[in-house]
Amino acid sequence: MRYSLRVNFVENLVDGNRLLPVLLQDLDSATRSIHIAIFLFFDDPIGEEISSVLEAKARSGVAVRVLLNVEKTDMGDPFGTGEKEMMKEDPSFARDPTDVSKMRQRLSNAGVKVVDTEIDYDEIAETGEPELDTLAREIKRTVKVDALHVDHRKIVTIDGRVAYCGSANFGAQYLYHLPFDPAKNARDEATAAREAGQPEPWWKWHDGLARFEGSIVCDLDGVFRERWLLGGGEDFRSLDAVIPVAPRGVRVGSVRVIKNEPSSRTNEIRETFRDRILATERSIFIENPFLYHPVIVDALLAAKRDRPLLQVTLIVPAGGWNQNKLTFDAQQHYYAAYIDAGLEVFEYQNHFSHLKLATFDMRWVIVGSANLNFRSLEDDKDFEACVLIESEELARGIDREVRAEDIRWSKRIAPQDVRGASWSALRVRSRGLRTLMLIAAREL
Repeated sequence: MRYSLRVNFVENLVDGNRLLPVLLQDLDSATRSIHIAIFLFFDDPIGEEISSVLEAKARSGVAVRVLLNVEKTDMGDPFGTGEKEMMKEDPSFARDPTDVSKMRQRLSNAGVKVVDTEIDYDEIAETGEPELDTLAREIKRTVKVDALHVDHRKIVTIDGRVAYCGSANFGAQYLYHLPFDPAKNARDEATAAREAGQPEPWWKWHDGLARFEGSIVCDLDGVFRERWLLGGGEDFRSLDAVIPVAPRGVRVGSVRVIKNEPSSRTNEIRETFRDRILATERSIFIENPFLYHPVIVDALLAAKRDRPLLQVTLIVPAGGWNQNKLTFDAQQHYYAAYIDAGLEVFEYQNHFSHLKLATFDMRWVIVGSANLNFRSLEDDKDFEACVLIESEELARGIDREVRAEDIRWSKRIAPQDVRGASWSALRVRSRGLRTLMLIAAREL
């Protein structure tokens, strides 16, 4: 019988050195099942460490299933991660980390079931489940160009006991054992480590996943199962949720998975963000690497206009760390409107911030894989998954450990940065809606 008592605990694990040891411990403790939906899974030292645990678990009889995008990983750093270039700088590593063919073979040989999420959408499998087959038919009708749609989700579930959801992929820039110094340029820091013969000479990202225990684990596992079946994977029975005995993190109130897929259905993540923004009375904090969808922008400006005392803090990566210059242009396009309206805008320096976190009124939290851009928030784009959480304690922890801390390492965008006479201010002002039109039409 399905465990129905809605008791949940959440721990927000930010930065690879905090996240990786906990994730590895949870994976190693699995006795029944491990399910992983991950967009990019590089065959670098961290990917090898994770895959080795998965192989050992599968050999011991644990059912291990992995969803990953082989083509996008194998394309050779298609999304500005710098993975291949970065690993060339590591003298202890010699292979191409974006070629996952050997890793897939190792996993398969050990008994891990692997499904590639780069699929022919015209051939989505019939599952025999009416609701899922209806969704499959909607996706078939909606998708016109397969390559424009990816499964961008990051979900891990273990034994019906633990789940993860957030923004970090599996690779050396996302997950690591040694912390980075936010005061140092990431590439300079990596160079210094290499020249000193130290381990992990990588440029590290500011990223993370949230760890869950309780009934939400079954909900996230259900999202995994749905996508697994749509990708042609063999059916399996999801495990019942395990009641936490000695949980990590904080006990939270209501918690709900919000997701979307490339169908004609209204984008649930976009609508949830918009509704939460418009309902907020005191404070909004959003940290996201690609923040420029007009629905989100308009909602932020409307909320501030209607409630002038509302505090709105936005943290985005600085241009030097955003490898997609077109999206950075689109993001900066709105700076002047933000500043004129009284919103606070910060650009995180020295390392790329890939976090996708938001808090509202120190009560509601959204964490997950979705960027606030066209790719994630249109009705017909990518597979995304987030979790909406009600918890004052969690929200205040994020305010203290993420918002306040990240502002220390960020540059605040001032009126002169958008209204001054400098070349950079002129460049910000000169960006028009053409930038957004380009992204809507060309973004991959």
